[in-house]
Amino acid sequence: MIKKDIGFVLKRFNFRETSIIATLYLHKFGKVRGIFKGFYRQKKEFSTPLDTFSLNEFIFYPRDSEIWLVSQAELISEFSYLRNNLKKAAIAGFFLSLLDKTMQLWDKNRYVFNLTFHCIRLIEKDHIKAFYLFLIKFLTLAGVKPEFNHCIICQQLIRGPRFFSTKKGGLLCARCCKSYQDYKSISKEASKTFSYIQNNSIAAASRLQLSLRSQNEILQIIQRFMAYHFDLEDLFQNNLLFPASLTVNPELLFQS
Repeated sequence: MIKKDIGFVLKRFNFRETSIIATLYLHKFGKVRGIFKGFYRQKKEFSTPLDTFSLNEFIFYPRDSEIWLVSQAELISEFSYLRNNLKKAAIAGFFLSLLDKTMQLWDKNRYVFNLTFHCIRLIEKDHIKAFYLFLIKFLTLAGVKPEFNHCIICQQLIRGPRFFSTKKGGLLCARCCKSYQDYKSISKEASKTFSYIQNNSIAAASRLQLSLRSQNEILQIIQRFMAYHFDLEDLFQNNLLFPASLTVNPELLFQS
């Protein structure tokens, strides 16, 4: 049965001489792979360049096979500001690479789609906030939300020094961390920032002021956490946003 949906182009490659196979992330259907037969014949049914990052409306035929036939595609937005700024494009590219590597085919998640849409739009005004909001909220929506409200072992509120365990997936108090070796000290400011973004809307979180210290701490935690829980070490190592070292100063990372 024919269906219609909007979605992002995650990646694409040529198939034979006239066609394209693309990985799409759709609002209603999640991640799918589609074949655009005769794309290079300039068919009127494909009124889009089908560029990576672009948001399009697709008409397609869902079926049991891994690759679906896409019969029509129309451009909604190409987010032109991403074409004119390498770092903004790199951030959007990281978002889409993360979706491609973590989301399973046909696994529907409208919340992840909406997060992606809003954060790609936010990149135009504040690419630093867009970067952190997307990564923190993505972890929550992906079902591996780190715990930042209390000690993950004893469940007590932490009033003194606090530590983050990548393996346990949350904060440890000074007493409980003695039983573990996998932990890193984290400031109260950074943990509160992480928790606030987790538990508030994108609109509210986008008004939050992120200090350089919090950015640096949060970035290191996210890198280690995603590398451990999603096996995504290569995604960080092969992206121009992230030097080989995990100790990154965001002021240098995002400077214009």
